[in-house]
Amino acid sequence: HHFPHSGRLPSSSSSGRGGEWTWPSMFLYPSHKQSDFIEYMSESEMLAMRMSEMFPELEDTGGETQMPWDYNNEFTCSNLAVYIEVHCTENVGDLIHPENVERLKDQGEAMRFYEASRALKGDEGPEMANLARAVERKKLHKQRKAWIKKHKSLWSKPEPYPVVRIHPAMTLRDVLVDKRMVVPNFLVTFVVFPENHPAHKEYLKEHRCVDIIQPDA
Repeated sequence: HHFPHSGRLPSSSSSGRGGEWTWPSMFLYPSHKQSDFIEYMSESEMLAMRMSEMFPELEDTGGETQMPWDYNNEFTCSNLAVYIEVHCTENVGDLIHPENVERLKDQGEAMRFYEASRALKGDEGPEMANLARAVERKKLHKQRKAWIKKHKSLWSKPEPYPVVRIHPAMTLRDVLVDKRMVVPNFLVTFVVFPENHPAHKEYLKEHRCVDIIQPDA
């Protein structure tokens, strides 16, 4: 898939049933073609707390943001819009474009994908990693052939996924339990824009915003 495999998997900080889970997470900034990878993000962590560390307000940084690529000082926590893409909108049985996310249909598929991810990570040794890569390449090749047979070209792509905006007061757990949330390759991915940046408006022209996840009134 076009979503990278980070080499990390969700992990529990405790062996007990109530253990806190952490997830590898990616923050994408399409307006500036930048990104941040968070190796461990706790499910109980509020998005605003994480973002206030990453993007403090200008009064806390001497009037300029900390990122050398943020020439207009737009990346401050209070000035950012955060989205998740709503994947897997296709009907069951539909052919999936090779660049789109394919839903795991049952627990068996989820376990096989998890084991393949561990193999790709290298947990089972180099031979199993090479085997897992070969299996994934074969699957992708078959998927591409099937798409081209039906649609004549890989350039014939489905409409862009809709998106849901995330209120910064929500925790990672609040996002994960939303029924529309699908986590490709175990990597939680947020798309972030400065509120008034032209790229934000263009993004919403392509990706219909269908809802906002926010605290209950």
